[in-house]
Amino acid sequence: MIQYLENLLHAMRPAFSRTATFRWFVVVCVGFVVRTDTFGVSSIVRALSLPPESYLGLLHFFHSTAWTVEGLLALWWRRLLEEDLGYRVGDRLVLVADHTKIPKDGRKMPAVTTLHQDSETASKPGFFRGHHWGCVSLLISSGNQYCAAPLWAAIHQGLEQVGGRDTPSGTLSTRIVTMARTIAHTLHRKAYLVLDAFFAVGPVFQEASNELQGESNVIHILTRAKKNIVAYLPCTRTRKPSRGRPRKYGKKLRLMQLFDSASRLAQFHSAETSVYEKKETIRYLTLTLLWKPTKGLIRFFLFETSRGRMILMTSDLTLDPLVALHLYCRRVTIETMFDMLKNILGGMAYHFWSKFLKPTSRRPTRNDRPLPTSSRPKQTRNTFTAIEKFVNVQLLVLGFLQVLAVRFPLHIWSQSRCWLRTYSSDTPSPFVTRTALTNVIRGNLHAFRKNRITQLILDKQDSSMNPALQRKVG
Repeated sequence: MIQYLENLLHAMRPAFSRTATFRWFVVVCVGFVVRTDTFGVSSIVRALSLPPESYLGLLHFFHSTAWTVEGLLALWWRRLLEEDLGYRVGDRLVLVADHTKIPKDGRKMPAVTTLHQDSETASKPGFFRGHHWGCVSLLISSGNQYCAAPLWAAIHQGLEQVGGRDTPSGTLSTRIVTMARTIAHTLHRKAYLVLDAFFAVGPVFQEASNELQGESNVIHILTRAKKNIVAYLPCTRTRKPSRGRPRKYGKKLRLMQLFDSASRLAQFHSAETSVYEKKETIRYLTLTLLWKPTKGLIRFFLFETSRGRMILMTSDLTLDPLVALHLYCRRVTIETMFDMLKNILGGMAYHFWSKFLKPTSRRPTRNDRPLPTSSRPKQTRNTFTAIEKFVNVQLLVLGFLQVLAVRFPLHIWSQSRCWLRTYSSDTPSPFVTRTALTNVIRGNLHAFRKNRITQLILDKQDSSMNPALQRKVG
């Protein structure tokens, strides 16, 4: 397992222009695995017993210009494709994407904006200050188990404060699609993009339909429709032309009312399928209708299940309804991924701030007020980049844990030595995998130098006592 982890880390080497930076990358990845607290960069120093001087080296790693998020993640996407774990529908990969909001009250932290609280918990405030992240993941399968392997995360709101970056353009909804199209173009693969009802808007489908490098239909959208959605039957043209512009839209249909329409009941079909891991018999209806936001045809699926009524919509006019339901039920995997990232790895516990940025109030304020200014915009943009680097390296570590769990399940169960009250599957969770990997790494650090990872960390521990060695390893 350690040798396999070394190979995964070594595959990322071309992303770094300096050897010393790559060595720090290995230390950071191992530190994220074995640390016992989530207090930012300092937790890595404590977890690996590094000298205090290493703290500044770790900070410099995230601010370094010797590597970029895009360059590192492109290698990870290709490696994940080589692992052949991605779930496919025909020749298309399945990408799952969503937003997540992270509270941040740093007064000098770039891109912090006022966000609306989507939670229904009454004890939480309606608005708070924080970062709005967009994340794209790849649906991978192992047996009958599915999980979302993280691919890319980026801050999607408050970009006006840092400007001058090559970030996805457009609105909050379309930036996710731009990220997915970039991933598909890098991998030279077509894909389905599974989203929730927030993305059931015209610009999302229009952005996905735009040709990419001369190729059309690279990304097909599959999302849940809003409950008030309406669509139109295609207009039947009469033989005798009449005065004026020909009609394009026919009869207007309120799709939620079709479940109770007497004329449509006979058109529903019954099938036995799995809905969120539960076998049941469902009723469904497939309609290809005109949708005004896209001015074109969209395929709608009306499902009646034990969980209630649900309408799905897709830009793929040939998608099977049961396959669409199966894919949408897998959308929940990205929520599990967010939970692992935040609560298991502490991936959102970052504390980067810019001393050149004018401090702002911690109270939620209107976002139309004047933006905070920076006396040195370039350094402030570098701090913003360091935040994205910190989170994306955490995503990379989570992806490594997921791949190791699929490749070495028995070895991980034997090395984890942790008690679980509920045994859910043969494939270990990222929590169990991290526990097993921590036990192995700590055992190697207290024993002989058996591999390159252990050798590198021990060299970092000894570097404070040997100035020559400190200069050599970075």
